[in-house]
Amino acid sequence: LPYDGVPLSPITQLLLAQLDPKSPDDVQILRRILGQDLMLEILRVDPDAEPPDMPFRNTDLNVVPELPEAVCLSQTQLEEAKQVGKWLDDYVRWAGGSANETPLNFHVGAGLYLAAIAVGRRLYIQTPWRQQVFPNLYIMIVAISTYYRKSAGLSLANEVARTAIPHMIMPQPGSPENFMSMLGGILPPNFSEIPQQDRARLEKGNRYAAQRGLLRDELSGLFKSMGKDYMAGLKELIMTLYDCPVYLDSNTNNKGLVVIRDAALSILGAATPAELGHSLSTADWYNGNLVRFSLLTPETDYRERTADFESKAPTELAHRIRKLHEKLPEPPLPDALGEKKDTVAWSLSADIWPQVHAYEQALRTMTAPNANLDDRLRAIYGRMHVQAIKIAILFAALDWADDDNASPHPKVKVAHWYRAQQITEEWRA
Repeated sequence: LPYDGVPLSPITQLLLAQLDPKSPDDVQILRRILGQDLMLEILRVDPDAEPPDMPFRNTDLNVVPELPEAVCLSQTQLEEAKQVGKWLDDYVRWAGGSANETPLNFHVGAGLYLAAIAVGRRLYIQTPWRQQVFPNLYIMIVAISTYYRKSAGLSLANEVARTAIPHMIMPQPGSPENFMSMLGGILPPNFSEIPQQDRARLEKGNRYAAQRGLLRDELSGLFKSMGKDYMAGLKELIMTLYDCPVYLDSNTNNKGLVVIRDAALSILGAATPAELGHSLSTADWYNGNLVRFSLLTPETDYRERTADFESKAPTELAHRIRKLHEKLPEPPLPDALGEKKDTVAWSLSADIWPQVHAYEQALRTMTAPNANLDDRLRAIYGRMHVQAIKIAILFAALDWADDDNASPHPKVKVAHWYRAQQITEEWRA
């Protein structure tokens, strides 16, 4: 039936744009996305009848709960937030002009990913609840194919990373065993056959083995491969690495015991809703897989920007992100006996805990048993204050690297928290 002129929600528009109801495969995807109860509700509607009057529903699953006014950032706090994170502002300005059709949300996520791999596992905050928070991030940008130019945004992030800190980008994992080997700092079997330039990059990257980043355009392919027998265990490994374990080991078939130390993996990738429908199941919302990813969609006020017709190399941006990377303590080299010492990580002071507590409590209230929040989002909301802390650490690190007269260590200020909460709320929406 034609649906021209019918008001549609954004998620319905995405589904209709990506899925063909005449295709059995697409109908199967639709059933998995909507679930049995919602499909039955749709089938009960007579397509030949007049559209029923839809009463206002304050319990709609797609409504994003609003923060209490007391927790929302004031105009003064927003002005303070504008004074921090200048590197990210400059990156988004450059990337937004070069890839002018890519949503700014995607450029923000890519810029924070670059900061995360520059830091690795060398900065953290000890929270009042005894959790060490490291600033690694898992970011997935999600939008329909072609229109939003996801790949263009990722290509720019890759250009900056390859220019500034190429050793911090990991090779793509071929299997869980090979992935474990890379994370454990084991060089590939054909290392001697690799060109000298690449050997030097891999050797330098091995010092940061499990602190590096994956950058993958079609991230749904990684999720889809997790269902293959030969990739068994990869999903659990990626979930574990997000929490930055000090020590992790696995007894592999070909490599023997592989030891991973000082992990702080970061991931940046892209996917379409249709691809995710093929690659994921409902269980991924509940088993901790998607909970660890920041799922970025185009901003609600998305507009195309004027294109920059003059190509600009990101020389200064790369220099500043390299400066941050090199200003932090390098992981120690193995001693004469080949033993590796632990990576030095700086514990940062932070004047943000009243604000963090208020934000955490507001989100926790939204997850109450009698709240109307979609069950799939409860675990995500429960982690968002920690995600904001990670972003605040990155802002503190970026500002510290830009300041030639900075203190010996970065300090997380309340303005860094305001900017981090602002971004986290934009992503939540």
